[in-house]
Amino acid sequence: MTTTVPSPGRVEIPAPALPVAVRARGVRVYDEDGRAYIDGSSGPICVNIGHSVPEVLKVMREQAEEITFVHRSQFAHRAVEGLTSEILSITGSDFREVVYTNSGSEATETALRLAMLHHHRNGQRQRDVVLTQFPSYHGMTAGALGVSGHPARRAGLEPLHDRTASTLPVSSSDPERLLPDAGDWERAFAEIGPARVAAVMVEPVGGASSGAAELPDSVFRRVEELCREHGALLISDEVMTGFGRVGQWFGYRRANVVPDLIVTGKGLSAGYTPIGACVVGQRVLAGQSAADLAFGHTMSGNPLSAATALAVLQFTREHRLPERAEQLHQVARARLTALSSEFSFLGEPRGRGLLQALSVNREHAVAARRSGTPLPQLICTRARERGLILYPAGAHDLAQSVLIAPPLTIGCADLDLLFTKLESALRAVATELAEGEES
Repeated sequence: MTTTVPSPGRVEIPAPALPVAVRARGVRVYDEDGRAYIDGSSGPICVNIGHSVPEVLKVMREQAEEITFVHRSQFAHRAVEGLTSEILSITGSDFREVVYTNSGSEATETALRLAMLHHHRNGQRQRDVVLTQFPSYHGMTAGALGVSGHPARRAGLEPLHDRTASTLPVSSSDPERLLPDAGDWERAFAEIGPARVAAVMVEPVGGASSGAAELPDSVFRRVEELCREHGALLISDEVMTGFGRVGQWFGYRRANVVPDLIVTGKGLSAGYTPIGACVVGQRVLAGQSAADLAFGHTMSGNPLSAATALAVLQFTREHRLPERAEQLHQVARARLTALSSEFSFLGEPRGRGLLQALSVNREHAVAARRSGTPLPQLICTRARERGLILYPAGAHDLAQSVLIAPPLTIGCADLDLLFTKLESALRAVATELAEGEES
């Protein structure tokens, strides 16, 4: 169905021909024609606990009937206090405070602000550079885009975000390696001057930019060592990986590192309400209130969002969803490996827990891009036609991929159906590619 968006004085522009969603339950979304879709990507890797969980809906209703909003400068609220206690019980004693935002992008902005203030108040005003890896993606607001290694999403916005902070994206020195290694990070510190580095921001497992590429544990540990050695802060972007998605509560834990700031969103509320948070480590702005210095936003930490997120985290804990994601990792990886070996246009699968990706062979990715139809988008379109929602990813040819990241609550039968539909979509794509080569 194609609709148009009326605009006074302008030509009407066709809107995307997307199905109109009317309800969702568990791992399925239903459109107005009654068709069901398996949510194979949890929306944009967000709906960690599935749709319409009764326990969460009950809390939302009850909280809405009591109070939906007070501002943190005027009132405290038990839901906010409870959520903070829950988050800090998960992160442990290395962290002391939670600063609430409305999204992961705003949480990134908050982490950057706190990092700069930390050095400024310690008399190190020369620290004005943030090192990030390429490819990477840290959010859609100006500052978050300014530290993201995602050219397509930055294009045309340079005047907005390139003057917010000096940024050095650290790329792999090997054109065949997707992410920078320890040597690349060491060279970046040396080239920019260690005394100028304010922070390093990394994704334990990538998403929209790298297609679930994992930051190797050894590299993560070396980055932490460089930060400690040179006085920079380490920021772990856990917007997509946090709260169980990759088989642990947070992605940084497997590497046995301790970041100074954790950026969260998405899984914090599992899509039930807008909320993000920056979790502040003990070393950052010691003796000062990070929440006061970050100022915050009007809706930050409102009671309705806080109560909802608390219910989501309690459900996640009670149902041991991080452990479930870890258990399902091997099942999903085996199916993805089998598919990648069957279709010549696919590369090796990537990812951890239930954040995984089917990569696209670089040769086919380049050819598809030149033809005007990126292969990940084509795969996602064919999958949607078969009742399966997936998410295209990849900021450059080596990263082109399709994310497979269903809710952590998905049952084995639905997981099997997901891969059956995915295989059917891939066969359709293979046929189209073969027909294109013949013509």
